[in-house]
Amino acid sequence: MYGAICRQASRARWLRKSLGFSRRKWNMNGSIKVLPAHLKRLAVVYLRQSDPKQVRENRESAVNQRALTERLRELTWKPEQIIVVDADQGVSAKHAEGRAGFQKLVADVGLGKIGIIIIGYEVSRLARNNADWHRLLELCALFDTLIGDSDEIYHPRDFNDRLLLGLKGTMSEAELHSLRLRLDAGRLSKAKRGELIQHLPTGLVRNADGSVVLDPDASVEQRIRLVFSKFAALGSGSKVLSYLVQEHLKLPRHQTSGLYAGQVLWKEPSLSALHSILKNPAYAGAFAHGRRSAEPTKQIPGRPATGRLRRPQSEWQALVKDVYPAYITWHEYERIQRTIAKNRQKMDEQFTRKGGVRQGAAMLAGLVRCGRCGHAMTVAYKDNRFQYKCDATRAEYGKPFCQFLSGQRIDAAVVEEFFDAIAPAKIDALEKISTKQRAHHREQIDHLKQEVKRLEYAAVRAERQYDSVDPENRLIAATLEKKWEQALLDFETVKSQLSEAEVTAPQAIAVPIELRESFADIGGRLPELWPRLSREARKSLLRTLVERVNLLRDEDGVCQIRVVWRGSLVTERRVQVPVHSLRYSKTEKEVTDKIRQLTEQGQSLQAIVDVLNTEGLRPCRGGAFTIQIVNKLKHRYQIVSNLEQLRRGKALTSAYTIKEAAQLVEIDSSWFYRKIYKGLIRIKKDPIYGCYLFPRTKQCIGQLKRLKTGRLAHITFPKVHHDG
Repeated sequence: MYGAICRQASRARWLRKSLGFSRRKWNMNGSIKVLPAHLKRLAVVYLRQSDPKQVRENRESAVNQRALTERLRELTWKPEQIIVVDADQGVSAKHAEGRAGFQKLVADVGLGKIGIIIIGYEVSRLARNNADWHRLLELCALFDTLIGDSDEIYHPRDFNDRLLLGLKGTMSEAELHSLRLRLDAGRLSKAKRGELIQHLPTGLVRNADGSVVLDPDASVEQRIRLVFSKFAALGSGSKVLSYLVQEHLKLPRHQTSGLYAGQVLWKEPSLSALHSILKNPAYAGAFAHGRRSAEPTKQIPGRPATGRLRRPQSEWQALVKDVYPAYITWHEYERIQRTIAKNRQKMDEQFTRKGGVRQGAAMLAGLVRCGRCGHAMTVAYKDNRFQYKCDATRAEYGKPFCQFLSGQRIDAAVVEEFFDAIAPAKIDALEKISTKQRAHHREQIDHLKQEVKRLEYAAVRAERQYDSVDPENRLIAATLEKKWEQALLDFETVKSQLSEAEVTAPQAIAVPIELRESFADIGGRLPELWPRLSREARKSLLRTLVERVNLLRDEDGVCQIRVVWRGSLVTERRVQVPVHSLRYSKTEKEVTDKIRQLTEQGQSLQAIVDVLNTEGLRPCRGGAFTIQIVNKLKHRYQIVSNLEQLRRGKALTSAYTIKEAAQLVEIDSSWFYRKIYKGLIRIKKDPIYGCYLFPRTKQCIGQLKRLKTGRLAHITFPKVHHDG
């Protein structure tokens, strides 16, 4: 089919030449296709070169393309009508996105502003993508816009020209694909041999003969080795970052482009910079190609370097070991990658002893998992307290927190289990921690000394640069003077840090001989030494045996702690922890039933509080019940006293209240209180209802009526027996 189309296009060109429509027989406007309607509109010369390198080195191409403006003048376009579009210089035509000049050109064609678009060499350079190319052809045919190149002028409304333009676009895209295949094949062939030249990471340099060696700057080499050694000791990139920030240590960065291309700059450490070191196989001596590949759906238009995703090692295009000088072995590199992956684990992955010790007061940070959903629990700090919380369902699905628990009691319980577990162990944990701290301090001193030497050299070099500049060149002199002052300031800062570090050296902690002989078993001695250890040391000791801790709290505030030890041994413990609310739980139901029972017995608030605390019941927060807590529960569950029930109209089958008796005797209620005060009515308050109650009998009412008329001197009423 392709051959038939080519033959048809060839016949069309032959027919046009035979009819006298060749370029040698142009009319007075230069071409029979250029009409007065075209000459009234703008003429555009579109300039494009594929990449910045061509723009810099192939300058003749741009000159030749700009010369096309002379041809437009020959076609009688006025100079003020000719526009040169060069906004897409150094941009690939693979896509329309990111090409502002091309997009503006298409928009102007759609508005009918352009009469002709001309481009040098071949028209297909307007777009290397068939979709963009045919979309432009459709617009040009619709709005009567011509397209030209160095050969001739085409009219998209003409079938033969449209066919030829379509073929040129198809061939251009196929040519681009073929070039890409050949280039990629050659690049991949060299990569599989480890001979492909690529950017080297900081710490490796390439000699003039092409060989790769370690950076001759000892400070760069030592700083990179420090990153690997600290990660092996701490087990976490964030911990290494905290160490570098705390010790005011910077990371070297070899600049491959920009103003300082080819120089090594010392920058503040960041987690991304650390990961770029820890994850780069070149530091293990390996050549790797294809670690990242472009994902078209994630690319930003006009920025081809974006949208590149890291691929697993199994999908790398090439991996050749022992090509570069190594900072670490390949085995150490693989161990680092496993540790990083374990630090990012979720759900089914377990924390190992290589997991990093985290900051904060929580002893079990990073080890705790939710006993309900299985997700890792995080730590939330507030004032001097902290909680273990599971917010995986909230973050993933927008649901409420799975559970959150106060951490102090849980930590204390796990530490007690740890003491019980190491009771038979024969270790000297305190001296090991002390020795490790002193070794860490010596390492810190060595690196600070090295930093002092580097900054001293930088200050001397800045001074020499300042002295060598012409004083009359004030702009450069001022810049160099500022650079010199900053170098001196950095030098003095690190020098003072070194002096302070040398003064504050940690003292060795040694267990006396008599204690060694008396307490040979560290399991029995460790609880006494535990408060003397640093927080990080205690966390590290816990992680030597504890693999993970599962927490599950029931609705009554009792937390079930399952400690999983190395070797899959599991121990359990139940701890009462403070909870946010016990509302509608079994414990609250038990408490409210007790309060209701005691209230019906006529107990006072203080008596109810004493009974609840004596029976071992506890509120959700706080150590014991108070009158305020009991009042809140009574209000929540509408538990009222017996007296209040009578005031609300409750009727007793075995007794009259004063109000009821006053209605039957037909006298005011105050008369009863006066008679009781004078001793004429001898009665005591009911212990259950806390008020005066009269027997519900006709004899009682008759006696009260006789007392009213004066026929009785006084009346004595016995205790009322309630029927419930």
